[in-house]
Amino acid sequence: LAASRGCRLPIMGMYALLLLLIISAVSCGAFNPSYTGRRITKQQKLPLTRYVTIGDQEHNAALALTEDDHPQAPLDIRLEACASSGIQSKLELGRVLDAIASVCEENGLPLDIKNIQSSELPSRSELIPGVLGRVLLIRVHGVPPDFDVDENDIMAQLKNEMSQQIDAVLYGDEGSNNQPIVLAFRPDWYGTTLDDVIEKEVSDFGLRDAVNEFGYNQEEDDGSFIPSLHIEIDGAMIESTESPGETHFDTSSCLVFDKILDESLRQRLLNIVKGNPENFSDADDEWNDIENGPDPNRWIRGGLMDVVDENSDDNNNDEGSCWGLSDDAVMDICFNDHPAIKEFESKLAQLFPDFLVTRLPEAVLGECVSPLTANAPTFACSGAFDYHIDADPLQVPPSPWADVYGRYPNRSKGKPRFVSCLLYLNSEWDAEMWGAPTRFLDPPTQQTYDVFPRPGRCVIMDQDISHTVVAPNAEAGKRPRYSLVWKLILHPKVAGQHMVDLSGRRKELWPEPVVIGSANKL
Repeated sequence: LAASRGCRLPIMGMYALLLLLIISAVSCGAFNPSYTGRRITKQQKLPLTRYVTIGDQEHNAALALTEDDHPQAPLDIRLEACASSGIQSKLELGRVLDAIASVCEENGLPLDIKNIQSSELPSRSELIPGVLGRVLLIRVHGVPPDFDVDENDIMAQLKNEMSQQIDAVLYGDEGSNNQPIVLAFRPDWYGTTLDDVIEKEVSDFGLRDAVNEFGYNQEEDDGSFIPSLHIEIDGAMIESTESPGETHFDTSSCLVFDKILDESLRQRLLNIVKGNPENFSDADDEWNDIENGPDPNRWIRGGLMDVVDENSDDNNNDEGSCWGLSDDAVMDICFNDHPAIKEFESKLAQLFPDFLVTRLPEAVLGECVSPLTANAPTFACSGAFDYHIDADPLQVPPSPWADVYGRYPNRSKGKPRFVSCLLYLNSEWDAEMWGAPTRFLDPPTQQTYDVFPRPGRCVIMDQDISHTVVAPNAEAGKRPRYSLVWKLILHPKVAGQHMVDLSGRRKELWPEPVVIGSANKL
């Protein structure tokens, strides 16, 4: 599954595999499905394996000694299943409520389900296009006005336990293999709607935080936003999310832009990747990476791998493992103030004006996959890489993202689209002599297509494309091939928006696609 989206299972069949998903990743952001019961959550200050008995006064008193930051849950609270939306079967709703009741019973909490207001129609927020709309609202009775159910650690743990039980019902052997559900706690005195629940979930987890959209003005007619190459690859018939039971032909895309970076911005971004000030000159650099390879003060061996296995940690320092940014360096490029990164992100927002452009939130795949990273493969890395995909919205693990948006094939109508952006940053690269292309694979036919590095070249690709890094040729010596990578999500701006065509108002200027392998629909 990690290396191919071409061998896609039917949508409902894919859900049955979701308990077998884990995100195994380093700085490249590739992932590999395998077994886990872990759920990505907003707060995990308490161990996931520790059950909190809220009804036990002695246990709560012990917790209070170590949880001083937030008030503890009152001992006389009770829960009420208040409202639900998008749960289309009474049987399914009953199983979900039974799962919640089991957690309440284990923790000594009363749960009232007699007066739940249930609607089979999904909740559709006008402010957040593309949401799944399956919500279950739990009222918390007996809490004072200053009690924050979202920030209290014990309540967060309780919600996490319930969410895990709901996941087991939805995806387990006896479950319906159905879409996830947003579970929300609200005090009984707090007025809210199910739309409010979705909007708060999106805000709390940063699921739709736009990249910087200001500070850069691009002339529409200078050609910067016209790709020099458009590739279509990996074609397959998929089930339509808007019309269950119907199928349509779908392909993944790759776009190559050769004018989007000017020389100044390319150099500033390269300086950031190397850990130098943005206005730094190569002449001032004391480290000669052409002769010595990447600077070990910034880069670590084993920091760049396509697919991680159980022995990855043991091989991080092997001569054959590849150079990737250190953890501190990844944090630097992701979270420190870098004007060049903001400037390029504003270009991305202008490149895709019909969409809201965001970085990949942590709440999609967990903290192990950063939204930005950088790579520096050298000839010594030969043989270290394999085909992988960066992500697939059809295969995301249990998480706040999955609860809000569900699971769906990438490029589905009206749903957020997962794309990656790759920038080649070397000031000089002889592609014919030094090689090091990004190689794209069409899994059904095993045909490949190489996109070679060029100074300032930008490659934007769907995250479910199978691809691999190719190490530089021996003629490159120790010279690294530097690249900076964004994991992005393109959100629809209106409900039901078509997500396939990225050209917008420039469609007549875009080149005809190069169609590879199974993307040739007869």
